[in-house]
Amino acid sequence: MKQMRENAHRKAIVAGLGLIGGSIAMALKNNGFAVIGLDSDENALEMARQKGIEGYRFDMKGMADKTAIPHIFADADIVFVSLPVCCIVDAIRIIAGYLPQNAIITDTGSVKKIIVHEIENALPDSIFFVGGHPMAGSENSGFQWAREDLFVGAPYVITPTDRTHAEAVWTVIKLVTAMGAKPVIMSPEEHDRMAAAASHLPQLVSTTLVNAVSGSCPKDRIMELAGGGWRDTTRIAGSNAFMWKDILICNKDEILPLISAFKEQLLYLEAAIASSEGNTIIERFQNAKAYKSRG
Repeated sequence: MKQMRENAHRKAIVAGLGLIGGSIAMALKNNGFAVIGLDSDENALEMARQKGIEGYRFDMKGMADKTAIPHIFADADIVFVSLPVCCIVDAIRIIAGYLPQNAIITDTGSVKKIIVHEIENALPDSIFFVGGHPMAGSENSGFQWAREDLFVGAPYVITPTDRTHAEAVWTVIKLVTAMGAKPVIMSPEEHDRMAAAASHLPQLVSTTLVNAVSGSCPKDRIMELAGGGWRDTTRIAGSNAFMWKDILICNKDEILPLISAFKEQLLYLEAAIASSEGNTIIERFQNAKAYKSRG
């Protein structure tokens, strides 16, 4: 594998200039990369250009029909694909055909097993894929919310397999560390289990809580009383519905058992409340506090 070029001679391409992709592009530029951003939204491209990021219009149909700008990939060192989960595999298949030998592709998808395994079986041996997922972001979406420091202190999961090129993994580790993130190495399967618990189920709980309350409580009256508990628990209920639709369906094998476990716990508490079983209520609260307090 060739050594990645130094500083301003290094070229990175970021496909998808939303919150995550835009923040990656800004962080890479801040670390000396020549960065090209690709997006189908001209507004996102214009905002990126204002930040000194070269921007080109990109969409799946355009690349598939070879009507886009394939020449920009010819000397790329690394490509970050930060597209909706349902688009990542097809986009990587298309982009890989334009990359030089020894180029690295990594993604930011919130689901890893299906993406990693499909890509490993699709790419030529001369292109190296490293699965990734920055555990950062917010309920907001779009380049207008991107920040070069978004990943500072945040876990950034990297999901190599036995087939992943070791030097490519090390390159991605160094890059995400330079962005300020904390690299976490997991298998794709472990990532999907842990992400379902740490990210996907909390999103469902937040969304479902707001939907449950909205049917019986006027928002203006709720907000008169709402404190930190409401704000903290419901903040992510404003997240992008289309993005989450893809994540939940693609990771349903891990999410559905957790939904069942959550319903079981909720029913257990419901029964304890209905029968005024105070000790059971206390035990459930103390059990949760003990788990959350573990080092």
